[in-house]
Parts: sequence; structure tokens; C-alpha cells
Amino acid sequence: MFQFFWVRSASVWLAALYMGFGILLLLFPGVSGTVFVWLLAAGSALYGLGHLFRYMKARKSGQSLPGDLFLTALSLAFTLFALLWPHVILSVLPLVLGALLLLDGLGKLPLAIDALRNRLDAQVPLAISSFLPLALGLIILVRPFQTAQLVIRIFGIALLLDGASDLAACLTARHSR
Repeated sequence: MFQFFWVRSASVWLAALYMGFGILLLLFPGVSGTVFVWLLAAGSALYGLGHLFRYMKARKSGQSLPGDLFLTALSLAFTLFALLWPHVILSVLPLVLGALLLLDGLGKLPLAIDALRNRLDAQVPLAISSFLPLALGLIILVRPFQTAQLVIRIFGIALLLDGASDLAACLTARHSR
């Protein structure tokens, strides 16, 4: 499992992407929050359009997919809500970002434990890339209603450090093959 996840070249690009987004969030927290909500709205709109397309295609063939129509309406409603009231989305951003960091750390925890048990060369970067998001996610979830800009900066730092440790783990794993 370790080899499959870490030796792929996509891991290097994903780590670089994390680091790039981390730097942007760290340097521009106010604008990043608004842009994040816009991107979230755009993603929701694309998701809804995909379900609308599936619904229309199924309807032409005589099938009824009310679930797709419901997901289209729900996505469109969220998109409009996010575009009209982004401050509401930003007010719950700390909870969302804390939960994402917690899930990221929990997702990498088995890899870190495996690396520590097997004393792999990448055990330190793997441990950092698991425990750091866990710790920061817990801190954010314990105090969720601090300023959104602080949370965005913390998330930026976490992404930057997470990406750097992922990159270090990936490169270490490649060199030890």
C-alpha cells in the first residue's frame, strides 16, 4: 500500500499543489476566503449541471431519475446561496477547514503507522504529514469561531507544511527504491 501511494508521480504534483495553495492562503487570507467560496459555488454548479445532463439524457430514453433532478436543484440552490451570501459560508469555514484537516490527518494515519512500524526512510515526513493536520484540525475544531482570516492562514500553513512533508516522503521513498 505504501509503495502504491507514494511512488506515483501524481503525489509530487499534489504536494506541489498543496504548497502553492498554502502560500496563496497564507499571503492573501481575505481574498482567498472569497475566492474559495466562489470556487465552491462553481464546483457546486458544475456538479448540478452534470446531474441535470444525466437527468435530461435519461428522460430522453424514457427513464425517470428524480434523484438527479433533486441533486441539480440542491446544487443550484447552494450555488446561489454561496454567491449571494458568501459571508455565511465564510462563517462556517473554520468548522469545515478543521474537519478537512482532521480527515486528511486520519486518512494518512495508517501510512504513518505503517512507516513507523516498518522503520521506513520516510517515517518522519509521513508522521508529520499525518499528525500535523490532525493537531491543527483539532485546534481549529475546539475554537471554531475565531476570525476566518486566521483560520485561512492556519489552513494555508497546514497545506504548505503538509505538501512539503508529502513531497519529502515521496522523494525519500523514490530514492530508497
